[in-house]
Amino acid sequence: MQEALDTGSTHNELPLLITGSGSVTVTEPERCPGGSPDYKIVNCVGGTGRLVFQEREIQLQEGVAILYFSHTASISCEISETLSIKYLTFTGYLLPAFLQALHIANLSVFRLDPAPQMLIDEIILSQQSTRQERVFTGSALLYMLLIKLKLSKDLYLVPERKEHTPRLSSILTYIKQNYHLDISLSMLAGQLYITEQHLNRMFKKEYAMTPLDFLTRYRLLKAKEMLIHEDSMTANDIAKAVGFNSASYFGSVFKKHEGCSPMVLRKSYKASKSNSAIEASR
Repeated sequence: MQEALDTGSTHNELPLLITGSGSVTVTEPERCPGGSPDYKIVNCVGGTGRLVFQEREIQLQEGVAILYFSHTASISCEISETLSIKYLTFTGYLLPAFLQALHIANLSVFRLDPAPQMLIDEIILSQQSTRQERVFTGSALLYMLLIKLKLSKDLYLVPERKEHTPRLSSILTYIKQNYHLDISLSMLAGQLYITEQHLNRMFKKEYAMTPLDFLTRYRLLKAKEMLIHEDSMTANDIAKAVGFNSASYFGSVFKKHEGCSPMVLRKSYKASKSNSAIEASR
């Protein structure tokens, strides 16, 4: 679980600002009196449960996310099994007007597509750095996430009409479990006994990206996790671990999507850790 972030004087300067992020596992029912001064997104990534508020009760299951406004107090969190969540807390002078423009109300509930789920992971990763740039990166990613939530629509207001979601969920699960293997579009299409063109159309209609786009983005997310947390792994090791055939191709794809090479990203996080250790020893 990650601590709240020290955003310093930036608090009043940015229209959108991440103030905390991380993940937590809940194993017992909890009472949750009081409300945070920040806005919050809670994304269930495993298990089931129920959040109880004064106004309503919300069922939690994998893929569901709740956005609640500042000072919204939940009464309790009940679980039927171990509940795993990822969360973001945020603020900013633009938020009230921005959420109003997006027609996102307090206690909006969304079933997240792959894109917003990966954005939450990207934000959590970005905030593990102590460099000042993380504040601006988090702000930009949060803006994108809120737009994606708008496009997802509140489950309680607009019933799901995604005809292909049940079939495509098996493709998403396969990619997440086997991203390190040599995966082709024909292999994925074969799992559903359809043509590659049909799978591409279905996937793009549902998730606004192709299956191979999702595969690439998921591989890069896992690569960033390894670059940050696995110091002993070389770029070549990581390329192989996430399913790229060569380190050079991995490097070119990574730079295209992230704007820097894998090793530059690793060095930036190492520098952040070193600076944090120096500050803590003073």
